[in-house]
Amino acid sequence: MAEGVEILLAVYNGEKYLPEQIESILNQSDGGWHLTLSDDGSTDASPRIIADCAARFPEKITVYRSDRRFGNARDHFFHLMARCSAAHMLFCDQDDVWYPDKVRLTRRALEDAERAHGPDAPVLAFSDQVPTDAGLRPLADSLMRYQKQYFGRFDYRSILMQNVVTGGAMGVNRALARMAGNAPADAIMHDWWLAATAARFGHIVYIDRPLGVYRQHGDNAVGAKDVDSAGYIAGKLAGLRDVRRAILRKKAQAAAFRERYRDRLGPEDFAFLDAFARPRSGPGFWLKYQGLIHGAARKAGMLVMG
Repeated sequence: MAEGVEILLAVYNGEKYLPEQIESILNQSDGGWHLTLSDDGSTDASPRIIADCAARFPEKITVYRSDRRFGNARDHFFHLMARCSAAHMLFCDQDDVWYPDKVRLTRRALEDAERAHGPDAPVLAFSDQVPTDAGLRPLADSLMRYQKQYFGRFDYRSILMQNVVTGGAMGVNRALARMAGNAPADAIMHDWWLAATAARFGHIVYIDRPLGVYRQHGDNAVGAKDVDSAGYIAGKLAGLRDVRRAILRKKAQAAAFRERYRDRLGPEDFAFLDAFARPRSGPGFWLKYQGLIHGAARKAGMLVMG
């Protein structure tokens, strides 16, 4: 097994922000990392940028060529994770910027958890971030608090209903990568699937300080949201079909989770997952589990549409 930290950076048309993100990795206080860059058919200058970086720092940066087209970050990151043999993996978004202690503190959180729970325990560690606009002007001091996300305790049932782990803020150990790899087609995102798996079968460690910025520029795959704001709620009310489709995707992911881990689950797990995966779970289900849903708008949407 390879030692150290492998940083996995999935690239697609990232020329505008990619150089700044790579520079922030090069400036890490912990030098025990290696960066794998993988391009997914970019039509801008991204291939040239990553090739130039690898040529300048061949001992630290490798360009991986899969010879295939993924078309989305989920499949791209799962592929990179599956071929990685490092003890610890950090996932990197091309448009963010990491603070200098990002690698050091994430690695320390993973190692501390492995010492406490054993090297075979699946572990995920993630930090807070500072949401910013495209020019890196802060929108809030904390992404977690901005999005009304909980971090006191991580329950996989709650995570299946709303993910709280941002991919670009997380690292995982090899045990979690082995367990959660080869994810089913109904896994919504790599971070979501990894977080639910770690919460149920291992451990999630939250670092309650920002270790980077989460840049918002209009083309984010997910993006930051103030879920109880009037604008967010109005947008959801104007697109109820989209809300229903999003809930159905969560239900399909819960069903996939049940099937993937069927031999490891207990009666209480099946009671929850079977009810959640139904096309309509019913008000009784949502009232029973309302304590696991965070944000008034989310609770109302699940109760009415789920």
